[in-house]
Amino acid sequence: MKLVKGEGGIVIKKAIKAAAIFLALHILSLPAWAKEVAASSYSTQKSSTSSYVLEETSTDSSEEETVSSSEVSEPPVSESASEAAVEEEPDSRAAVGSGIADNPYLVTTFQELKDVLNIAAGGQTKYIKLENDIVYNANWISINQSTVIDGDGHALLYSGSNYDTPQFSTGANNIDVHYKNLSFGSSTYPNSSWYGILYTGSNGIRFTVENVNYHIQNGSQPFWGNNGSSNTLTFKGKNQFYSSGRSNGGEFIEGFRTVSFAEDSDTTVYNDSPNATGVFYSTSQSVTVEKRASLAIESSKDYLFYNSAVLNVQEQAKFSYKKIRGTNYVSNMATLCTAALTMNFDEASIGHFTTNANSFSGSNPTINANAPDSIVFDAASTSKQVLSSMSPIFKRVDTAAALYKLAYLSADGQKTYVPKVNSGASYSVASRNIDDGYSFVYAPMPSIDQPTAAPVTGPDISSLEVQLTAAAPATTSSSNVRYKLANKRLYSGALAEDTAQDSIQNADTTNGVNEVADIVLTNHSLPVGAETNHSFTRLLAGNYYVYAQADDQRIAGYTFESLWQETVAEVPPYVLIQFSNKALAFDSPKSGPFGKEQNLEEYTMRNAGNLPTEIRLKEITRKAESSPAISLVEQFNTKQQEVILSLIAEKVDSGTRVTLGPLTEKDPLSLTPVLLHPFWDTDAQAALYLAGDYSGPLTEPQTLSYRFSFTISGVPTN
Repeated sequence: MKLVKGEGGIVIKKAIKAAAIFLALHILSLPAWAKEVAASSYSTQKSSTSSYVLEETSTDSSEEETVSSSEVSEPPVSESASEAAVEEEPDSRAAVGSGIADNPYLVTTFQELKDVLNIAAGGQTKYIKLENDIVYNANWISINQSTVIDGDGHALLYSGSNYDTPQFSTGANNIDVHYKNLSFGSSTYPNSSWYGILYTGSNGIRFTVENVNYHIQNGSQPFWGNNGSSNTLTFKGKNQFYSSGRSNGGEFIEGFRTVSFAEDSDTTVYNDSPNATGVFYSTSQSVTVEKRASLAIESSKDYLFYNSAVLNVQEQAKFSYKKIRGTNYVSNMATLCTAALTMNFDEASIGHFTTNANSFSGSNPTINANAPDSIVFDAASTSKQVLSSMSPIFKRVDTAAALYKLAYLSADGQKTYVPKVNSGASYSVASRNIDDGYSFVYAPMPSIDQPTAAPVTGPDISSLEVQLTAAAPATTSSSNVRYKLANKRLYSGALAEDTAQDSIQNADTTNGVNEVADIVLTNHSLPVGAETNHSFTRLLAGNYYVYAQADDQRIAGYTFESLWQETVAEVPPYVLIQFSNKALAFDSPKSGPFGKEQNLEEYTMRNAGNLPTEIRLKEITRKAESSPAISLVEQFNTKQQEVILSLIAEKVDSGTRVTLGPLTEKDPLSLTPVLLHPFWDTDAQAALYLAGDYSGPLTEPQTLSYRFSFTISGVPTN
């Protein structure tokens, strides 16, 4: 006897010396005006001493001793006298070019440079380009009209030793002077003048430097102005200023009230030089770092600013200042300003103030924070407190939605001073407020949008693909994203409230959490996109709550975490029972009982879906090839070609058997269903075989062939 089963079913799916007087014949006299000094018994007059040592004794300050005019070399009275100071130059020639933008004067010698500087340009801007490095030994080289000097990658190199006398200078009013692509100083000619690369003794001077490389030892003050209210100094391109020598040093910038670092420019400053005590020295100074520009300063000076000042750091700009322990100027004092200092930090800007000497002391700066990326004060050593007598005052002036905090680092680790700085709020940060810590920061916390959660279902697939798609600020440097998957909401009230956030943070499996996933981000970048992807797999059909949080380590030493964000997603039911792709058959050579041993091949059915599924045998239909003499019965009656037949479902993992039968041709059948668990679970598969009893008599081979019809339905789990 042989039984064949046909089909199964499938369902769904950052000082000033006074103005010089410009006289006829380009003769300048240099009257005196005051420079700054810290209050101490040490004389701070500029001189050609071998070093300058000042140990901090007070945070008070006073003006420096007046420099008398007799200390400054007067310009020569005649042209011939001036030439005597110039290095001998063979075979002087007239410079090539016409001095316009498209056809600049091309100069190869110092004499040519002097000559073209003396050519009248009729009120037009004069353009000069160097064709090679030029070495000179001269003073009071006059620029009397608007002039552009393009170094074209070459250098102006001073070979003299009058470090306290102006070299290039101007006494004209209302002109533009532009140095670009130009270097000052080399290993052979490392010196210059403490009156800078352009002595400015008049008014209305708009001085621009662009792509300038300055590396000077003695006479190492790059910029000197007369404190004229209409004079400006602007930096463009990429500039480097390195001042490190033992005599005739000075500030980085002296006597310019208005200083700008133009958009997208990049300027670095190193100043360890004697004689002056500040990096910037003027009256009512305004220093602006424009959009996306960068200004980085390292200096051994006592003060960043001497006299009152305003520092403006515009959108996406960066400003950093590091007080270092110098070898040419030895002082441990670290003070930002001798008087009132206001610092304005705009959207996404960065400020960083570091001391490698004493803790910051002096007047208290006012910091107007207009949605900056971060403002950090720190000590170079974790064993030193960052603040002494200085207590910066932070004022939040933006109305952005970002959560800003004042946090700090101390011997006890990272802590929070102000957990939420509201718009319009003002906080003073004293050392006692931060446990005498070595660092503190004002910064927005990282934020993320709610995660996306896309269900994916199919044969042996039931998952949620989760990912972050938006985060702020753009500079966020994340190393970890944490997801929590839950079958219920993990909080009550408003999501952003502290109680809700704490509830999510502390929730575990006892509170409905199905799974926690930590995603390590090796690129330490903005936590968005494919790198943040995680797949929660083997999920029962139903609704899920997905929570996400990202960290931020963009500020060295600190780790901040975003608020938890939530999204709700459904994994839809996917019902699929897979039957063996062959016939269910047995062969019994004799009358009597038959069972698993008589079945010809292993036949299985398995749940490839994502929820428990019931399989019901609803109907059997005799096929044409079935012997008409054979009948299915619940029990023997005549014992003439009668078959008691059952379908056995034996679960593969547990061995549990479910008997369907005895089978008859009744429609519908009312039989116990077979329950198979989802594909990843135990008892997701069952072996099927036929068993029963044949009455006989067996006089010849008999064929028993039926079509089995099943109904398949998922069992909801919630």
